[in-house]
Amino acid sequence: MSEAETTADQTSGSATRAGQGGSKGRLDWLLRIPSEVERAHERDFGAGRVKHLRHAIIVGLIVYNIFNLTSLHLMADIHPFTVMMRLFVLMPGSLVIFVLVPRVPPALRELLLLGGMFVASLLPLYLFYISQSDHASYTLGELPLVLLFGNMLLVLRYRWALLFTTVTCLTALWVLHAKPGLDQNLVFPLTVQVVTGLFFTLYGNWLFERQRCLGYLAQYDARNRADRAERRGDALRDLTLTDMLTGIANRRHLDETLDIWLTDRRDVLLMMVDVDHFKAFNDRFGHVAGDDCLRRIASAMQAFAARHDGFAARYGGEEFTLLFVVDTQTDGAILADRLVRLVRDLSIPHPARPDGIVHITVSVGYADTREGGVRDPRDLVTRADLALYEAKRAGRNRSKAR
Repeated sequence: MSEAETTADQTSGSATRAGQGGSKGRLDWLLRIPSEVERAHERDFGAGRVKHLRHAIIVGLIVYNIFNLTSLHLMADIHPFTVMMRLFVLMPGSLVIFVLVPRVPPALRELLLLGGMFVASLLPLYLFYISQSDHASYTLGELPLVLLFGNMLLVLRYRWALLFTTVTCLTALWVLHAKPGLDQNLVFPLTVQVVTGLFFTLYGNWLFERQRCLGYLAQYDARNRADRAERRGDALRDLTLTDMLTGIANRRHLDETLDIWLTDRRDVLLMMVDVDHFKAFNDRFGHVAGDDCLRRIASAMQAFAARHDGFAARYGGEEFTLLFVVDTQTDGAILADRLVRLVRDLSIPHPARPDGIVHITVSVGYADTREGGVRDPRDLVTRADLALYEAKRAGRNRSKAR
């Protein structure tokens, strides 16, 4: 393997490792990702999350109301009240969230979910606290299920899952130690069951959310790298098709465009343009002034071509080429004469000319593919070039056709 290949492989490997490390480095302990990445994630997956949440809310409501059957046996003393709270408090609130989820901003959507889950988790703790039934403690088995639903099925964002779990856990511990009449032999085992159950749901949420965030950060970075590579490729391609001195198209771009236009069976008018007595201009003013002169002429020709839906390129040296798509109504002589006048009207001083004219001028030769003209690119260029030399022999500052 060559040294260049080895260096490229090392660079690629370093970039990959940097991308992987960078993804982890952009997550804080609450698993928050940068705001611009969060917005991109919402654009990519927001609709899918809304659909998932609405489906989960309906399933959660159905399952949650099954607890009305268990409370009949475990909290018979307040059973009508438990049914009323679930049917007339929890269910309407959940349906409101169901309606609002696709209609509110993402941040508010997640807060609505958090609020709904607080109601769902604190309600059974409240019912357990006020019930005097000997079997009420068994209803605490609902609590980890509620946490499982919020943390693992709705998949609250981790920072909200942490808040939700912590508040629920502290409330549950207070209820266990403050509930009057609770058998003290149950306090410790119930505390262990509640804390471990809530911890496992939070840990599951952390694992899921961490994988989501890291996975999307890697995807986001890969997409950005691909976009940057594409832009660099486009920029490099533009460089290969642009004349570095004048900023207009170069010879390669001209050849490609001419081939495309002729392949598309369009009739094409091609003009070869030469700056008159340019060597004398360079000898008199120097190459810096000569470069400035070429840039002014190139800019004028590009604007002229654009006005007539054409294409302008630097052919080489002080020669330029213009292409136009033409029809039977197009008069090449008129276009060529306009171009000659355009450059003359730039009034670029040229006192070193041997013919007495004191400004820069151009000579133009043109040819087209109409009326049985050969559609070979080389033939078209050759014919226009011959016409150009005829214009120069005739005294310059004029156009000729071939």
